[in-house]
Amino acid sequence: MRRVLSLMLVALAAATAARASPYWIEYEPAGGNFPEKEGWTRFTRYGGAERSLEDGWLVLDGTASVGIVDYYTMPMAGALDPEPGELFIVQWRLSVQQLTGYHDPTLGIFSDDGWAVGWHLSESAIESAFEPDVSATFTPGVAHSFEFRSYDMRSYTLSIDGAIAISGSFWLSLDTSDVRWGDGIFGGASLSRWDYFRFGVVPESGSSILLLVLWGGGLSIRFRTGR
Repeated sequence: MRRVLSLMLVALAAATAARASPYWIEYEPAGGNFPEKEGWTRFTRYGGAERSLEDGWLVLDGTASVGIVDYYTMPMAGALDPEPGELFIVQWRLSVQQLTGYHDPTLGIFSDDGWAVGWHLSESAIESAFEPDVSATFTPGVAHSFEFRSYDMRSYTLSIDGAIAISGSFWLSLDTSDVRWGDGIFGGASLSRWDYFRFGVVPESGSSILLLVLWGGGLSIRFRTGR
């Protein structure tokens, strides 16, 4: 039996209804700031992880205790999901260098109408928090790039280092309109290094070109048009 509790994936949050247009949000540790300095909300338990910014990476060292939690959330107030003709994307790059327990770094995506995807990571695998027996493996000891894509917040693909590794489905949740990442497990301990974390909605047509423009300019933008 897995004696771990993902605090990040069971937390509840309020959201208001408001749909909108494309947006893009980035966190880049190379900018010299911790996530809470760039609009993210930090949640901790047992004092949080020992943190540092090293060579452009965010280092979360929670190895002192399996009770440590240190994760980051971006509530979107009912404006997370893509509209028809748009694509929701989440991208992150990290390495899990040390782990006590089954897994520890965690990621959660909660749609505007209460559907969710969650992921648990170890040194060599990523596993769905809600879908039975859905996982993929990767080479331990090095950083890997992940990309999550969904057109409808019901189905998705997850790529690792540019190759699709999983195609899966959202599950009904109690939470809405939020993205969360970090050390979210109470019952596991880890040392992880994060190169970047970014997400947003882009037009389905020409989405690759738009993303290249945003990344190439080094922009962290958040723009919405109310409806």
